[in-house]
Amino acid sequence: MGNGSVIVIGGGVGPMAGVALHASIIANTLTDGTDQSHLCIHHYSCSELIPDRTDYLLSLAPPQEEPPTGGTSGGAREFSSTSDPAAGMARVFELASRALDGWPAVGGVPCNTFHASAIFDHFLAQLEKNNTGIRIVNMLLETIDLLGSRLGREAGQRGNGEVIGVLSTTGTRRSGVYDELLARSGYRTLHVPESDQATLHASIYDPLWGIKATASPSPRAIGTVADLSSKLVDAGAAAVILACTELPLALGGRMFRGVPLVDPMLALARALIREAAPEKLKPLEY
Repeated sequence: MGNGSVIVIGGGVGPMAGVALHASIIANTLTDGTDQSHLCIHHYSCSELIPDRTDYLLSLAPPQEEPPTGGTSGGAREFSSTSDPAAGMARVFELASRALDGWPAVGGVPCNTFHASAIFDHFLAQLEKNNTGIRIVNMLLETIDLLGSRLGREAGQRGNGEVIGVLSTTGTRRSGVYDELLARSGYRTLHVPESDQATLHASIYDPLWGIKATASPSPRAIGTVADLSSKLVDAGAAAVILACTELPLALGGRMFRGVPLVDPMLALARALIREAAPEKLKPLEY
């Protein structure tokens, strides 16, 4: 399997996001033009093992408003321990660990909502308990670093209070994980108005037109994401984080109306390459 570490993708959250991460790893890898010079990637897409992350987070406390419409992730409900997405993803990484048979590996999960502390901390604890031996990259920390780079900052340099737009699922928004990380890094967070959150959530989850429901984003989903991004830009956002791994499938590119788009999938892809084989990481393109 070569001289570097194997990259493990804990996919299935949603499935097309995992495919997009895999493609981004390939696109950001330096090669000599041959198949053999690419990195070894183990991609596990086991959706049925991993319950919905927003559903789980909203089950931990009563919703703050009427639950979002469109698809699952509807609001508070009873969950058993078997409905914990951390436990399901830990099982996936245990399978990967057995397949690796001791080979060094680094892994990541292409889901922003999964990185809420109520899920991600439990996931890391289970991996440690089961001694999987796979180093895990935190996608959200890497996203904050990528944001700084997109705004022209040196690594580790704090922001100057810039307003950063965040488009996310209702679960990620309620968890406050991006608000905390951005505040700690010297930025201010701007979400879409509460009255638009259900629409944003539906653009991801609606079973007919949401991004999760279709192999390619529907025109309605693309238009919705673009309209809500425009609202953030109009409200003064200096950059927009597409804080659900489905959203870059609907709003591609590096810029939108003159401000940087920050893609957590790109941040994760580049971090996985850096940790697996740093000499194979392409320079960041702006």
